[in-house]
Amino acid sequence: MIKELIKRRRRQVLVHSYIYYELNDNIISDKQWSAWAEELENLQKQYPEESAEVELYDEFKGFDHSTGANLNYPDWVHSKALQLIRYHYEK
Repeated sequence: MIKELIKRRRRQVLVHSYIYYELNDNIISDKQWSAWAEELENLQKQYPEESAEVELYDEFKGFDHSTGANLNYPDWVHSKALQLIRYHYEK
């Protein structure tokens, strides 16, 4: 359960940071992003061993919930971000 939540939060923070910083768009509120980022930071501190076993560990080493501007984006993030933007604007 904890590992799955860490994975989900990492992916959410990563994709929505990409949308904001790289695509100059925003489909969630800053408040929502901050809540996810703060929760992720706390989870990684509370469960360091579990955190180390979850994908995207290297991208989120030392993650500070204050910004997503300095994250490194794996190749899949671009296509996922575009998919979410299309879905958001088609609704």
